[in-house]
Amino acid sequence: MRFSRALKSSPQCLPSPDGAYIATILPSKLSIRKTATLEIIRAISLPPELSASISWFLWSPSSARLLVASTDNIRVYSPSNSQFSANIKNPTSDTTKITFVAFGATDDEICVFSEFGIQLSVINLNTSKSVDILAPKLYHPAVAGKGFAYRPKTQNLALLTRSGGKDIISIHARDVSGVMRSWHPETVDAQGIAWSPDGKWLVVWESAAQGHRLFVYTADGHLFKVWNGPIPVLDEDGDIELGAGIKLFDWNRTGTHMAVGDYSRRVTILSVPSFVESMKILHPTAITPTETLQVWQEQVLLSQHGGFGRKFVRATQVLYPPTSSTPPNSNVDEKAGTNIMSFDNSGTLLATRTENMPTTIWIWDIGTKILRAVMIMHAPIARVTWHPSIGGVLMIRCENEDSRGLVHLWDPSWENPEIIDFAAQMGGNKVLGKTIARWLNTQSASPAMLFSDLHDYLLASISGSDDDDLPWQDGPTREFDIYGQRQESPLNLVPVNEKRGSHKISVDALMEDDGFTKMSSGSDEVEDTFQFRKFVE
Repeated sequence: MRFSRALKSSPQCLPSPDGAYIATILPSKLSIRKTATLEIIRAISLPPELSASISWFLWSPSSARLLVASTDNIRVYSPSNSQFSANIKNPTSDTTKITFVAFGATDDEICVFSEFGIQLSVINLNTSKSVDILAPKLYHPAVAGKGFAYRPKTQNLALLTRSGGKDIISIHARDVSGVMRSWHPETVDAQGIAWSPDGKWLVVWESAAQGHRLFVYTADGHLFKVWNGPIPVLDEDGDIELGAGIKLFDWNRTGTHMAVGDYSRRVTILSVPSFVESMKILHPTAITPTETLQVWQEQVLLSQHGGFGRKFVRATQVLYPPTSSTPPNSNVDEKAGTNIMSFDNSGTLLATRTENMPTTIWIWDIGTKILRAVMIMHAPIARVTWHPSIGGVLMIRCENEDSRGLVHLWDPSWENPEIIDFAAQMGGNKVLGKTIARWLNTQSASPAMLFSDLHDYLLASISGSDDDDLPWQDGPTREFDIYGQRQESPLNLVPVNEKRGSHKISVDALMEDDGFTKMSSGSDEVEDTFQFRKFVE
């Protein structure tokens, strides 16, 4: 392992999707550091009312924009262009708050969900226009991301809304100014929609209370297939149609398979384009190691330098993963089913975790249809993350106090899984407060990651001794803004509320031409037959 020097951090520290930048929110300031040099290239002052109540902090998919938002104010910045910034105040009107924010089809398009599911506002920073779509069905922070999806390549918006007690799916033009198609799906209470990675299929799944029901539509909205649940093969499957239905859904990265998890110990793999079962995953209570199945246990051992260390030991006999149980006299029902399910970048490996075996991670090979590896931890598993561009590299984080400084890693090509103790690399050999570990998606051939606690963060690379393979180069420390701390140029999008439920947008934009050119535009409300309002010049 190779480590960078420690750098100033906070609980909000986020690498860009392309790995080129690392953004950190410090008291009253947003710091953007370039990964290659570890130098701060921008230091942006944040208003006190925003920095004290930040709810969203995210990069655009291309890493060209960075968003910081509270429930009534959104700021958007560019990591490389100091002349660009956007300030959107009260985008959902003065009477409601923001419940969810995400980037839209482009870096300059922002999706804003309002309280009570009143509307979804799609704001374009380039044109200063906004489109409001009424009654999005899913708008709470935990589920809003499942209720809309942009089609790959064409970037058409598919949105789940509800009106008159019925679900509605609408497909919008790329600029969201018009509806290409809308229909009532055959659902009673749809819980999510998702485009396939190639954009050929749109999947909608039903509430678990309605059983196992999944609907596959073509890109133009025609029903192609209905999946009504797994095929019973065991005695316990006899009453499968009477039990709870879909809990989790995920496409693999190549679009050749989809995984469906429910409230049992079962995960079903469907192949595309037939959408029939190609693999049935059952999490056993006893695991027998074989030549093709590696079973690893995390063990705490005495270190030769004193204290304790951790490593994975390969099992050679039958193991029974620890199970959770409902405390005696508890009135809370025991949780059930699969609660983690994630495909790797190659689309062939699937990592799962079940509620009743919280310390065990299962890795399945859907190409050969076998259980590839099992890892049993000391603590409950909180999160698993595959490397975004290197297939087969898995990061595992556990949730107890002793695991705050640890990162567990698995790769099928390694002799054994690795455990990285980041606490040993931090000042005082300990971590403080909440810790974060994320992959650093760089051009380096070796996987790299970012680890942060309350005060510091550092980068780590799973590489040998070749410095050229590191995604960063430690040089002289320069803790200042290379743009001279100059005042940011505002692109202010401030609604002027004329009546409840509608607003106008005024724009002040600074253009980098021969000088600063000021331009402004108004907007008028136009009603559409499909319950959405668009604001145009």
